Amino acid sequence: MKTIRTGMMTLAALAVLGTNVVSATSEPVKELSVNVNGEHIEQAAIFDKGQQTVLVPLRDVAESLGFQVKWNAELKAAEVNKGAIASYAKVGEDRYPFAKMYKTLGAEPKLLNGNTYVPVAFVDEILQAEVNVTDDAVTVVDEESDVAPVRTGTITTLNKSEDGRVSFQLNGYETGIILHVDKDTKITTADGKELKPEDLKLGMEVEATHQKFMAMSMPPQSGAVTIVVKSSLETPEVLGTAGKVVSIDKDQEGTYKMVVEGRALTENAPEKVALIINEDTKIVSAKDNKTLTPEDLKADMNVFAYYGPKLTRSLPPIGVAEKIVVE
Repeated sequence: MKTIRTGMMTLAALAVLGTNVVSATSEPVKELSVNVNGEHIEQAAIFDKGQQTVLVPLRDVAESLGFQVKWNAELKAAEVNKGAIASYAKVGEDRYPFAKMYKTLGAEPKLLNGNTYVPVAFVDEILQAEVNVTDDAVTVVDEESDVAPVRTGTITTLNKSEDGRVSFQLNGYETGIILHVDKDTKITTADGKELKPEDLKLGMEVEATHQKFMAMSMPPQSGAVTIVVKSSLETPEVLGTAGKVVSIDKDQEGTYKMVVEGRALTENAPEKVALIINEDTKIVSAKDNKTLTPEDLKADMNVFAYYGPKLTRSLPPIGVAEKIVVE
């Protein structure tokens, strides 16, 4: 049995319920995006609070892995077949055929919005695919696939050459990766709208898959297979400065001001800038994309800071931070 890799505290984090999917008990559940072999599928996975596990849409995932899926009316079960693997999932039964035996996975399938959902363990142990679960995404990779599991995070640097080539750094220098975009890279929004490489912007939160082969530079580099843009900064012309936090102070009204000095990430950005941090400023960790607070910011931290083009003419210029990525 392969191991389902999960992020630290994933199940605890998923227990904070989201919305949008209605279960048989009409209880709102946490949604997670699903990516199979580098392709984003429309049907979301859900966190089943009662069984304390993630359930994925069986038909969408199995068919993306090359399985035939059909409904057995006599058994009242969804059957899957591919090569030597034949099994089924029956709602309410933690009992799954495999290799002329039956396996229990510690969770039962459920019927949600007319679709059969199975525990992620079914994908791992029955469909024999590699599964990676984070707080907001499920990545499934066939052992024969050339695609690495999905990476979620922020576009921290962005390079667009004169000949139209685009590459970007995802999640900073220390824990990130450089991804090269080509004509075969599929770029979409979360709702499936197609985008072009020139639509990529600094500070965007994306889910990206890349080729398993990586150039072992620092950071490593690979070719982007798919990019799903989850959110963008509101400012059309984003400026960025990467460097160390020189100082972080809070005034009597509770407003934080941070001074960053390093290198400009965009043509019109200063190398040293003072940024006001307000309630709309998003602060995340480059390592795991976790949300941070202004209190977490300390002097000498390495950060990527993004802000709008409206700056004062003081030295250093002062602006309002839209997003800060902390290394």
